[in-house]
Amino acid sequence: MSFRDMIQKFPTPAGMVPIPAGSFRMGSDVQDDEKPVHEVTLTYSFWMGATPVTQEQFQELMGVNPSCFAGEKKPVEQVNWRVARAYCERLTKQQSVTGTLPAGYEYRLPTEAEWEYACRAGTTTEYNTGDELLPSQAHFDRDDSEDSVPVASYPPNAWGLYDMHGNVAEWCLDSYAAYSAGAVKDPFVSGGPYRVVRGGSWFYDSNLCRSAYRGLNLPGYSNFSFGFRVVLAPVLVP
Repeated sequence: MSFRDMIQKFPTPAGMVPIPAGSFRMGSDVQDDEKPVHEVTLTYSFWMGATPVTQEQFQELMGVNPSCFAGEKKPVEQVNWRVARAYCERLTKQQSVTGTLPAGYEYRLPTEAEWEYACRAGTTTEYNTGDELLPSQAHFDRDDSEDSVPVASYPPNAWGLYDMHGNVAEWCLDSYAAYSAGAVKDPFVSGGPYRVVRGGSWFYDSNLCRSAYRGLNLPGYSNFSFGFRVVLAPVLVP
């Protein structure tokens, strides 16, 4: 089934954005763990949350709100990778009874490649805003940054995704591993001890919010600058 046919049969879920299949140059020459820049092709289309999961959404589904900085429209934080996955699994079960899930698709964390592809939205610069990130474009560490802000407080990227730079750092599904130099299709790394974190946060300076910047931490780790967003994408087992 083509993605156009899929969208016609399965309307875009509320709060999500359709992301087309395609290719891009992943990585950067800025830091060693972002090298080498290499060609990545995603052979499938998927949907991605337009924003990080909010405290309101998390409370409604999970019955708790672990966040340090309270606010219904602020991104949920203080969630580790395992808790983020549990949210996705519960969302999948909730939505599966409605008949709105395409066969072979689930709600889950994005892979590292899915995340960077969606963040870039066709750009090749260090940010999806260009060669620099301005305080008017994203919420990152500067003199007046003391906590997160409500999602979608800044303009979206070209594909309609908000907060891909800053606000809260976002867990990815992958284990952390070095890049290979060759072109790859649908990359996904599993089995390693560390999980990838992307996007930077209100607590990070702009350099750590770049499209290619790779953070990592243990799956049980959480803090006040770590959140997540979901994708509706082909099933993967970490």
